[in-house]
Amino acid sequence: MCESDSGRVPLTIIGILFLLISTAASIHITQMDLKMAESRQPAENIKGPNDAFLSFNADMANAINYAAMDALQQMGETPVIDPDPNSQYNPGGGQIDVAEFNQNWAKGMTMHYLNQYIGSNYMYNRYDCNGYAVNVEPLEDWEGIYFVPIYMGLDRKLKPPKLIPDLLTPKETHVVYWNVFVPMNVSIVDLATDEIIENKSIKVRTLVLARYPLLESFTMEYETRLNGSNALMTETTAFAMGYTWARGYLQYSKSGNPKNIVDNEHLSLIVNGALMLDQGFVFNSVDPESIIEYGMQTKRTLEGKKNIDMGEFICNTKLVNGSYQVDPNADAANSTGDPKNATKALDEALHFDYNATPITDFLNNDALPGGSSTRQQINKIIPQVYNARLATGVARQTDVDIGAHDGYSSNHKTYSWGEPDNMKRLEVLPRDTYVPGNLYGEVWEVTWTRKHVWRHYYTVEYACMKSGPLGPYMGTCTRTEYNEMTAIDTRVDKVAVTLKAKENSKTSIRLDHAGSTLSTVSDVVKAFTSKDVTYTSAHTDPCLEEAYTSYRSRIFDPNLVANIKNMNLNSDNCDPRTYDVTPPGWLKGEAKDAVDEINRDIRSDVHLSPDINYVEYPNPADSMRATAIDIMDKIKANQSSYVDKDRYYSNGKYTSCSAKTISQVRQWYVDEVLYQVNKQYLDAAENIDKQIDANFSESADDVREANKNGANLLKDVINFPIGLTMRAEHVRDDGSHFEKDELAYWEENVTLLVDMVPNYLEHNILYQSDSGESLYLLKLKNYNLLGPTGLYVLPSLNPWVCTVNTWYIEVEGEFLELMVSDVDNECHPHPIYGHEAQVYRRTRDRVNNPIDNNWIGTNERISFHFITGTFIAVPPGKPTGVGDKPTKENPEPMFEESKGWEI
Repeated sequence: MCESDSGRVPLTIIGILFLLISTAASIHITQMDLKMAESRQPAENIKGPNDAFLSFNADMANAINYAAMDALQQMGETPVIDPDPNSQYNPGGGQIDVAEFNQNWAKGMTMHYLNQYIGSNYMYNRYDCNGYAVNVEPLEDWEGIYFVPIYMGLDRKLKPPKLIPDLLTPKETHVVYWNVFVPMNVSIVDLATDEIIENKSIKVRTLVLARYPLLESFTMEYETRLNGSNALMTETTAFAMGYTWARGYLQYSKSGNPKNIVDNEHLSLIVNGALMLDQGFVFNSVDPESIIEYGMQTKRTLEGKKNIDMGEFICNTKLVNGSYQVDPNADAANSTGDPKNATKALDEALHFDYNATPITDFLNNDALPGGSSTRQQINKIIPQVYNARLATGVARQTDVDIGAHDGYSSNHKTYSWGEPDNMKRLEVLPRDTYVPGNLYGEVWEVTWTRKHVWRHYYTVEYACMKSGPLGPYMGTCTRTEYNEMTAIDTRVDKVAVTLKAKENSKTSIRLDHAGSTLSTVSDVVKAFTSKDVTYTSAHTDPCLEEAYTSYRSRIFDPNLVANIKNMNLNSDNCDPRTYDVTPPGWLKGEAKDAVDEINRDIRSDVHLSPDINYVEYPNPADSMRATAIDIMDKIKANQSSYVDKDRYYSNGKYTSCSAKTISQVRQWYVDEVLYQVNKQYLDAAENIDKQIDANFSESADDVREANKNGANLLKDVINFPIGLTMRAEHVRDDGSHFEKDELAYWEENVTLLVDMVPNYLEHNILYQSDSGESLYLLKLKNYNLLGPTGLYVLPSLNPWVCTVNTWYIEVEGEFLELMVSDVDNECHPHPIYGHEAQVYRRTRDRVNNPIDNNWIGTNERISFHFITGTFIAVPPGKPTGVGDKPTKENPEPMFEESKGWEI
């Protein structure tokens, strides 16, 4: 408490001190003016016309500086923001450039003030310098005057966090000074002869010592940053995000309190804080009275302290390195009325474990029509594995022995073989260990005989009557006769008749995440033999034995003899059949148990990275995308252990049909979990983005960016500096720096003071301006867009991935007045105070030209408008969700607008 009276001084004494100081300053200025006047009189060390001209030039440069400073002082008090298009300072007409208009006005005022000085000192031979006078023609056209900017780079002590894009860091390079060039027509007169010695057209150059260009540039930049998708939007969003999270997560974690997550009372505090924060970034200074009012209002709003003594507040307020510090996260927690639990809820929310559980629950939800996806897939895989294609193979080697028929060379007749004369089984073939291969086979020798008639043909001569040209005569004729014999042919066939496994367990399983098909065939060891297996329990797996037994008893054995006797049959694909074997009843349960084992492992192993939280990913859509990537990466890292193929597969084959079934179910399931994690979380992100697009339309991307950038502001305390000194360094026009040993290098301090009226913008107060205008200086809207529970994000109606809510925030406002003072460069002479600072003042006011008192435009208040929003996401499962809850006192908290929008 500040209770001591020892430092108090009676106001009367203070008043007397001010009078004494002002009197002394006035006398000092008068003495300076006398010395300046004396400097224009003849002196022993000034001789000749050239010395007179040099003396004039130095004096005129000084006069131009003061004339220009007078112009800049006036312009700083009443800058023209809305110029009169018909003013002389808009000589080109048409579109008006405000900065150019003000420069033209400065030229006009400079010329006016300079002409007054010229008329008093440099006309009619008034200036006498050792017998020589310098006369100057009055300036007639301000357009001949021109300014050349001097750029400096500002090194601010208060530096905002770097963002991408970097909306918060102010420009480093600004125009700080102007060099002014004034054209003049000068004549030098010899007073003894009244003769003009020389006429000159010159340009007098000087540096205007007022830093008006810097104040104007800073203020214009500040105004730009307050509007649209710029710094103030980002800063407001940051504060509002903190409030949304603290209040929203507390509501979610506790019994539904606080009811209203975003309200205009808090939003008013947020906007004022953001306005001052950006003042600090731009000017490295914040209005001290605004800081006091903001601190007091914080206690009123967040702590419910209505009666606060300003003196006590100031005494208990400490500055850290020249700044008032604010912890936005602590303020957000305090706004709940339960800061301890709010802080706990915020910490818990940082560790929300969005994981694969909603996906695995979804894949195993047997309450769905047709059963769960997992059971459906098990039912598809089992028949593929328990399937075989069998056939009979007949491989015949034939040896035919033709009976002896020496001397009888003509084949006359062959009888059929008929039934075999003899059949005997030579061997039973062993079962092959591969497929395609033989499951069973017999080798037979079969003997047939047949009659085979052969003939021997020969020619016989005999006497016979023949006809000739002279008549009949006796000659010799021939005829063919034969002898015949019957031989016995023998045919011996060696016939291998086999029961062939053509293929078995052919699977074709789509792996959606891998983008491939799991296709395997005939890769089960002894697939047609029953086996004892152990999984969660011991079982007997009949494998495909049923197919073998059925085919042999119904096809192979009944047709064996016929196939052996079929002398023309030689094929490996006789009597093909496809069998759907009845799987063991326990197999579906074991396959489901294998899936459950994977689920347990995933739940144990896969947890969301702590780096994925609402601070790092304030947009829930971005969080969902990051979650998908993180979960998939963790599952992929353990994918081979989840599949555990080696448990069921050895030396290139599955150990049994049930082993293949379970293994391929596991392979499909892990792939499907990956696919569904990616699909559902990305679909959730898309759904959230669609809601943002629909509710914020053309501002949607800006709102997303503001949330992303705003989160970085919440990672540290916020500083409201009071007049931190910046270092200004002369730079080139392109912003590049001079070396310190270069002649052009210099540096200087810049300290600014900001004064805004009112000190704190209330959203529910109707203000009165000096002109009698009634207006609301701050208008607020906040809409809870997704209702009191938020939106359950169910990309495909199932699973429920998360619950999200969002608030639309619109802000519009203006200052009655904002003035920036250059407090460590008090360059303007003042008859009472000695000197005073250059200022730049923005308010709504009529601007008259002091030269002729004609209206040339209006000064305008700094105003701002932007749209933003905040988001929150909570885990699934709680139907109450998160959002503004209606109460009896406030039945429609979702739509809140301040009174200013009604005007």
